[in-house]
Amino acid sequence: MEINILIPILAAFLSAAFTLMTGFGLGTILTPVFLIFYDVKIAILIVAVVHLSNNLLKISLFSRHISIDILKRFGVLTLIGAFIGAFFQGRMDSSLVKILLGASLIFLGLKEATGFGDKIRLPQKIDFIGGFLSGLLGGFVGNQGAIRSAYLLNYNIPKETFVATAAIIASVVDVTRIPIYIFSNKDVLADNVILLLITTVSAFAGTFAGKKFLKKISLKTFKIYVAATIIIIGMLLALRII
Repeated sequence: MEINILIPILAAFLSAAFTLMTGFGLGTILTPVFLIFYDVKIAILIVAVVHLSNNLLKISLFSRHISIDILKRFGVLTLIGAFIGAFFQGRMDSSLVKILLGASLIFLGLKEATGFGDKIRLPQKIDFIGGFLSGLLGGFVGNQGAIRSAYLLNYNIPKETFVATAAIIASVVDVTRIPIYIFSNKDVLADNVILLLITTVSAFAGTFAGKKFLKKISLKTFKIYVAATIIIIGMLLALRII
């Protein structure tokens, strides 16, 4: 198997396995890997479709743990924010937004990692801010997952509920952007169907592997893992590395 296929497949498996618990990160990892071997249009389109497909799988695996209450307060404004973010994407300086987002994520991640988050919780009445910002940043700079997960950590919810609810919210954003990608790049999709299918299957396998690991860790370890990942993403954004 050629290296330009083998490495993206391996990356899909590993990223799906390691990001199952965080609720974000699959696209962040896969996109630069695909960009090494493929044109930007191919990379963005395939990663977007794999991202949505994998989230739909997570929803099916954890469907009975979905929190409708959180979705009502969080999900709708994510969609609105995504449209606004996409509209202003070419009209604003994304560097400043990334720095501010990075600093916010570092703070929110440290709050949970140090245990401070157990003492002080963000009031649920401001959930709409998290939902709107998550969608806005998703449409604007493509890094909506980290702030979504940071807000979801604010809830005292089971691991499975976190994963399922995050997957639905992420899918809402994907559903708004993927039809536009496909409409604009029909030929790209048709020419790379095999690559798309193989990468999707590999990501599915990684998700099943991640699910097995999820069962074996405690809620405390789970929250620390997610918080640490949020801090790392925050630092990378603040330094404008991603």
